[in-house]
Amino acid sequence: MQDIEQLLGGIATPTPVSDQPAPVDDVSIEPRTTFTVPETSTGPAARVLEAAAVTADRLVSDAEMEAESLVTTAQAKADAIVQASRDEADQVAAQLNRERATAMTHLAEEKAAVEARIAVLRQMESDHVSQMRHHLTEQLSLLDATLPEPPAAVAG
Repeated sequence: MQDIEQLLGGIATPTPVSDQPAPVDDVSIEPRTTFTVPETSTGPAARVLEAAAVTADRLVSDAEMEAESLVTTAQAKADAIVQASRDEADQVAAQLNRERATAMTHLAEEKAAVEARIAVLRQMESDHVSQMRHHLTEQLSLLDATLPEPPAAVAG
């Protein structure tokens, strides 16, 4: 940064004037001429302020562009994360559907096996009941054949 004295270096410094009035004899009256006023100290300060404003505008613009870039990058990353999550959820759902189908197939096979076993057991029960009936019938007929006729008084 430039020193204030360097910025004001081109400006003429005022010369001290004594507090006494100038003698009238020494003053000559000449026609007025136009003077160019040297640049005051506000000129360089205004340039410094203008440069600072331009720099500030540039910094703000750069910050806005960087912020916009960061937001865009963050949004892209967020979108990628969301998409990856959706893809993973789809994969998990597909895996669960496959496992469910496998479990349902296994349960259907087990059910068919249990129902077949029940059918076999029912057939065995039916056969056993038939055999027991036949056996009891045989036993009763053997008993009837071996027993004498009951007396008439008992018969009744």
